[in-house]
Amino acid sequence: MSIEDKNTAEEKRRAHVVEYILYVWQMEDLARAINFDLSQLRAHLQAAYGGDRLESELTWFGDLITKMKAEKLEKSGHISELNELMMELVVLHRTLLEVTKDAEYKRAYESASPHLTEMERRGAPGRSEVEGVLTALYGWLMLRLKGTELGPETQASLVAIRDMANALAGGYEKMKAGAL
Repeated sequence: MSIEDKNTAEEKRRAHVVEYILYVWQMEDLARAINFDLSQLRAHLQAAYGGDRLESELTWFGDLITKMKAEKLEKSGHISELNELMMELVVLHRTLLEVTKDAEYKRAYESASPHLTEMERRGAPGRSEVEGVLTALYGWLMLRLKGTELGPETQASLVAIRDMANALAGGYEKMKAGAL
């Protein structure tokens, strides 16, 4: 998905890798919801974008649809590019904890860890902790979009997980800049 023109996905990728992944997950779900019909999306995007930006967004989305179909992701799953990026984040997660022993990341991880363990206990076993973070944040995003209110304990759990995700994204930026 490397489009030279400006588009939301590339802006998010440059700014915050976790937000980028969550955005693409959301767009994958949208592609499925509109039955991969780009003309349906055009009508919605015209209200938000115009001119070259609209065309750039539609081109990006068309590329996403093409990748999803080629990878047989019509029902579920994520494009291979995202899976590779998540694996990078898993390696970075371990590196920040075990190699560089990043104090800020370690604090954020220790705060989020009990909540991730509880999530896994409740029915999401076998995932990496990074995937658990992303899944929790995606669920939070979906609940917020629906206007669902959360209890204070759930809210506190998600804030801890979000803070870990932000620290991981910060580590990713350092890694990409060669400062890690």
